[in-house]
Amino acid sequence: MNPSIGPLQLDNPFILAPMAGIGDPPYRRLCRRGGAAMVCAEMVSANALHFEDERSRRMLATYPDEHPVSMQVFGNDPDRLAEAAQAAESAGASVVDLNCGCPVPKITRSGGGISLMREEDLFARCVSAMVRGVRVPVTVKMRLGFKRGENRAVRFARIAEDQGASAVSVHARAQEDRHGGPPDLAGLADVVRAVSIPVFGNGGVTVYSDARTMMDTAGVAGVLVGQAAIGNPFLFLEFQGAHADRPTTGVALRERFALLREHARMIVEFYGESLGMRRLRKYIPSYVRGLHRASVFRDRANRMERLGDFLDFLSEFELHPGPAATLYSDVDSPASLC
Repeated sequence: MNPSIGPLQLDNPFILAPMAGIGDPPYRRLCRRGGAAMVCAEMVSANALHFEDERSRRMLATYPDEHPVSMQVFGNDPDRLAEAAQAAESAGASVVDLNCGCPVPKITRSGGGISLMREEDLFARCVSAMVRGVRVPVTVKMRLGFKRGENRAVRFARIAEDQGASAVSVHARAQEDRHGGPPDLAGLADVVRAVSIPVFGNGGVTVYSDARTMMDTAGVAGVLVGQAAIGNPFLFLEFQGAHADRPTTGVALRERFALLREHARMIVEFYGESLGMRRLRKYIPSYVRGLHRASVFRDRANRMERLGDFLDFLSEFELHPGPAATLYSDVDSPASLC
């Protein structure tokens, strides 16, 4: 049975995780087209929204074809978090998520991210204010704790449930681990057993077998996929196929390039040509990873400032990719993503 978040029913258990600098509207739209059950936006500062920061407001933009979409906010002021949740709901969020897991000092120094897991009362007031402020489901994303081996998430997941959260997601690592090392599935399972709301797992999922192990071992309702999905929006269809015992045959080179071409157009449409072409550069390495002459492709593509030049170069490279075309399937994958 596929998971649900409050009244929101998902059509599969695989979700695009929130990633700062990555999960913008163009990429989220591609991931929804690529089979993600829900896409999560990059986190937005509640304080910045309160002071009407233009860039932060722009980060709340959504498109009809990306729903359901979760908007993530961070901060430590209950009133401002409620205000931010309302802004996200007004912008079209299907779910509003509170970030209690970011380990980055820039966020934690101001009391946001995982720092909220030091103060139970403040955490409870933040969740409660958000739940009372919006009609859509409120969720919380957290880590297991600060140090390897501790599990604060059990207690904080219970508090989140008591305050009305519809689900929690847990990055099964400690703050000190950042994104390294294997996920602590035993600790994740303890969180699942501690609450009656759905728990989603995150951390270390790069291939379907990782997701399957996390679901089977920890009993999570679903899995958030982060870094493995960068430049790989069709990963969710691969996961879906394997989950249904219908594994895909791989992705053709022409389909990978078709995705990159579509991504380039969408990102320029959203940001404008100058900023859009700069932002595209962070995705390119993942699109061409494993391809013969990938370094040549990256070097040339990263110097391009005009969309037309990039699309012409992409077409030229697609016609003459070199021997590594055999690294990809010779047939298109079962579902077209473009």
